[in-house]
Amino acid sequence: MAKTAVVPIGAGSVLFAQLPDADFAHACQVPVSRAGRSALQAYRDLAAAVPGWFDGLMAVRNGGMRLLGMKDLGSLRAVQEADDPQPGQRLGIFTMKQCTPDAIVLEDDDRHLRVQLALQWQGDLLQVATVVHTHNAFGRLYMLPVAPVHRLIVPYLLRRQVQRYG
Repeated sequence: MAKTAVVPIGAGSVLFAQLPDADFAHACQVPVSRAGRSALQAYRDLAAAVPGWFDGLMAVRNGGMRLLGMKDLGSLRAVQEADDPQPGQRLGIFTMKQCTPDAIVLEDDDRHLRVQLALQWQGDLLQVATVVHTHNAFGRLYMLPVAPVHRLIVPYLLRRQVQRYG
C-alpha cells in the first residue's frame, strides 16, 4: 500500500497564497492512481471514508459550539451529491470556493477562524492541504486541541480513502 507523507504546502498548491500569516498549515499526500477521478470526487471519497466515531467527535464539537453561540457544522460525511456544485454551495461542513478537475478549495469562515481545505491532484499524487487563520483569542484556543487531532485524522482518512480505491 502507498504511504501517506506529511509534506510542506508548496508553490504548486492552490493554498500556497494563503500561507502568509497562517496560524496552522498542514498537508499530506499519497501516490495513487487517479483513474479519471476529479478533485470533487476525491473530496466526496474522503468524506465517505470518515468513520462513525469521528462523526461522534463532530457531534460533541457541534454541541459545545452551539452553547457558545457558534454554528453547528454538521457532519463531514454529509457531502451532497449535486451533479454540478457551484462556488458558494455547501458541501458537507465546508463551502466550496473553487473547483476544477484538478483541485477543489473548500472553506469555513466563522467569527473565530477561517479554515481552507484543498484536495489537489498532481498527476497520480493526491494532496490534502489545510490552512487556518484565526480571527481572535477564541480561535487560537479552539485550535489547541484541533491542530493535533487534525494532524492525525487527515492522514488516516487519506489512507482509508486510498484503500477503497484498491
